[in-house]
Amino acid sequence: MALRPRRLVWIPLAAVLAAGVGGCVTIHDPDANLNHPATTSTTSTTPPSTDAVPVPERGGTIPAADQHAQGRLAPGAAASGPVAALERYATLWCNWTASTVVARQRQLAGMSLGQARAQALQAAASLRHDTTLARSQVSNTGTIVAITPALHTPGEWVVVTSETTTGQGDYAGLPPTVHVTYAQLTRTPRGYVIVRWSPAS
Repeated sequence: MALRPRRLVWIPLAAVLAAGVGGCVTIHDPDANLNHPATTSTTSTTPPSTDAVPVPERGGTIPAADQHAQGRLAPGAAASGPVAALERYATLWCNWTASTVVARQRQLAGMSLGQARAQALQAAASLRHDTTLARSQVSNTGTIVAITPALHTPGEWVVVTSETTTGQGDYAGLPPTVHVTYAQLTRTPRGYVIVRWSPAS
């Protein structure tokens, strides 16, 4: 979603997400769920307790302010096809400012299910207490380079974005970088939604 100053790795948001994602995953064919519509309930697991996981999220706990978003999709969350769903999600994911990033993550939670929703809620909870982004006036802008099915894993989608992070201090003058994300979708009665969003670079 953005870069650490002077290094081609993700800034704190992606560090939070990486703690629950763990890199690339095997993703299944979204059409495999045609006869089994997704429900809006999720099962949370208890992540390992490490210093990388902020205290409010340890033990799988999501603050009460964010729990309401777990059980339902926002109106209009589903898209008519996989590419449309991925385009919308990716555009929201990589365009934010320090003042809007928490609301953006909650928005992403409202239009996703499963791992993607839990990840967005966890990010929103963590970023709510992050003063670095606001102090450095960090913002991220991005465009979609490509969205394509993976060649060797049926049902796996690859999303490529070109992103630029700007801000003050160490965040000034960072070059645009290309990021790759692996995604999984499911088809609900209303259309396709994201269920896994796994940034790989």
